[in-house]
Amino acid sequence: MGQGKTGNKTSNDAALLQQERMHPYRSVLFFALVGSSILFLSMVIMFIIWVSHHPPIDNFQLPKTFIISTLVLLFSSYSISFIQRYYKEDNARALLLSLTGALVLSGFFTILQVSTWKTLYDSGFYIDGEIGMTFLYAITGLHFAHFGGGMIYLFYLWLKAFDIWNDPVRSLLYFSNKYEGVRLELFSTYWHFLDGIWLFLFLTFLFTF
Repeated sequence: MGQGKTGNKTSNDAALLQQERMHPYRSVLFFALVGSSILFLSMVIMFIIWVSHHPPIDNFQLPKTFIISTLVLLFSSYSISFIQRYYKEDNARALLLSLTGALVLSGFFTILQVSTWKTLYDSGFYIDGEIGMTFLYAITGLHFAHFGGGMIYLFYLWLKAFDIWNDPVRSLLYFSNKYEGVRLELFSTYWHFLDGIWLFLFLTFLFTF
């Protein structure tokens, strides 16, 4: 009887673990990222084809803010890489600090992105000018739309972490809820995806313009 109960408990634990791994949000995120990847790849391929059949745009240089933006996004991704570990360690203070760092850096990235577009516009490179510039605005704008959505959710996660970091009861409830960990995991995956996409775009623009 004891062995039977033990076997049933093990089976139930395995089933619960499988359910947790197959959380529907994971499937939604997976297909969303696949769709976004196809969209970005299609636009980049069209951009490369256009560049290969046209002369370089006169007097155009990729703004240096692109380099700074890339470094900022890499650092924010590095900060986000710790949030799952801090959640598993029930470390509310470290989790809050990690999310705060990423939130500040994402704000800095936003400023740099707007500054880049303004620099291009002030230099006479308009969105309705050369097709190559239209691609540049469209692709970076699409990434920024994805980034903006992620930043809003990052702020939501930060609010939750701020709400529990100095409250033992709320902290206990938060770290006892496994789906809070799933949220952090999925956000971390999405943020690293955005970082990877931006790095890919930066290198594409760097070697084509």
